[in-house]
Amino acid sequence: MSVRSTPFVQDAATGRRVTPWWLAYLLVFLVLIIGVQAGVLAVFSMSWPVAHGSPEAQLQEMISFAAAGLALIVWVVLFERRRVKTLGFRRPGRGVLTMLAGFAAGVVLLSIPALFLWAIGAYEQVPPPADASSGWNALPLLVLLALTFVVQGGTEELLTRGFLLQTGGLKLPGWLAVLLPALLFTLIHGVLVHPLPFAMIFLYALFASFIVLRQGALWIAIGIHAGWNFAMGNLYGIPVSGLPPLATSAVYLQPAPGAPDWLTGGDFGTEASVPAVVVLAIATTIAFLVYRRWDVRRSATLPTTPTVPAVDAV
Repeated sequence: MSVRSTPFVQDAATGRRVTPWWLAYLLVFLVLIIGVQAGVLAVFSMSWPVAHGSPEAQLQEMISFAAAGLALIVWVVLFERRRVKTLGFRRPGRGVLTMLAGFAAGVVLLSIPALFLWAIGAYEQVPPPADASSGWNALPLLVLLALTFVVQGGTEELLTRGFLLQTGGLKLPGWLAVLLPALLFTLIHGVLVHPLPFAMIFLYALFASFIVLRQGALWIAIGIHAGWNFAMGNLYGIPVSGLPPLATSAVYLQPAPGAPDWLTGGDFGTEASVPAVVVLAIATTIAFLVYRRWDVRRSATLPTTPTVPAVDAV
């Protein structure tokens, strides 16, 4: 599989310079994630302590992710000398509508395993935690909190499915260019030693990669990512990637007594459940087949030896 000639990857070569793929990984992991994003959260924890899972905590997390995303944009604009839209933001007018459609799709994808588990009695509805906001009264706040997931999910997509997939795609074999960002994405979620959440998050990363390569933009992947996390945390009150339930949710679901962790995900949440892994496996297979079919048709119309525009490297 080759991704080098796809329009999305070729956008990385439209500037004055291209960041070498190995430097891109160091930049994203060490500087942007460990340095900027975690650093901003550390500052908040000291200067503005709030309860974990509260709307204020979601706001802090959104700002920390936004800082990392902005730092990457500054790097691309000032060092690579390429336009922001080439990071996966082409056609912003249509893109916002596509992102909203992706958000709805993400809610549906998460709802399939969550509602299935609820329907068979593996999940049960429980009263909201003390001081939590729930039900119809929480609706206005839920709309605002959806924006925090758009920024958080959008930044993760920008760093991994955007910058890393593009820079790796120019120089690495296609399978490796897709695999490495997926592994990093899984690594930063801290699930390497947990088989089911590892499988689910890794499958999601592959799923999103094939969608981005096919669409040539990040919009729909941002929407799906945000909708998935929002549904899990703010619609069903389920732990998001092992974190405690959020303080604002439409309802609160938790594993029923006696339900096995492999079925429900246990304390980690739906992402560690077999139904979620099955849903993502099916979605990833479909995404790959759609991308592959499109790529075969597209490749048939390309010159025999496609070229990458000449740019400077570091």
